[in-house]
Amino acid sequence: MEEFLPDSWTVYHTHNGPCPYRAIGQWNNLTFYADQLPTETYETLLGKGFRRSGTSIYHPACENCRLCIPLRVHVSSFQPSRSQKRTQRKNQDLRIEHTPVAFREDVFKLYQRYQKYWHQRGNSTSKEEFIEFLIDSPVPSEMILFWLEDELIGVSWIDRLKDSTSAVYFAFEPRAQHRRLGIFSLLHEIEYARRCNRKWHYLGYWVPDSNKMQYKADFHPSEVLLHQIWTPLTKELRHEC
Repeated sequence: MEEFLPDSWTVYHTHNGPCPYRAIGQWNNLTFYADQLPTETYETLLGKGFRRSGTSIYHPACENCRLCIPLRVHVSSFQPSRSQKRTQRKNQDLRIEHTPVAFREDVFKLYQRYQKYWHQRGNSTSKEEFIEFLIDSPVPSEMILFWLEDELIGVSWIDRLKDSTSAVYFAFEPRAQHRRLGIFSLLHEIEYARRCNRKWHYLGYWVPDSNKMQYKADFHPSEVLLHQIWTPLTKELRHEC
């Protein structure tokens, strides 16, 4: 991957601790940092399998593992499944608001609750860590707020690029887990990308043997990046990966 990046960017081989998706292995990345990035450049990087966390642009580089598979949904062809339609109906009472990415205390508190009760994170994320992860962005980004009357129960972060949109992160109120808000937010993001005439919505990495990542492969039609070639994700291919 280093040969793809301009010489002006310093690429680091970062060690990020235990794999967040699988019970075994260490999480290593090729990483560079950019406070600003042309949208066309980042879109090209997405097409090569890169993702971002704040201003950190990274690509998995784990030893003896290639199971972080980039996945994107073809927006104009997407049709929700029966299960996804039920999730849409279940959340018809929500109000949805798009807003520029900026620090908000209510969003930060929801994120802290989500990390504590859903991911069992013992130590609360600091304001600085939160800003570094989800507020700082080198490309145009938006927050999508999901409201139940006057209660904020979900927030998604997306990047809005020239020909695509890209999911960055989603956090929800743990008490509302029965609503399947992670699925609902992606359905809304795909429809939003359609309204904005974008071709693809990038969902990040799909990890075939990770139960918590299986939902991404349920959005059809989609493509996965295998051996640097975007390939339609068929039922047969899903079982082979």
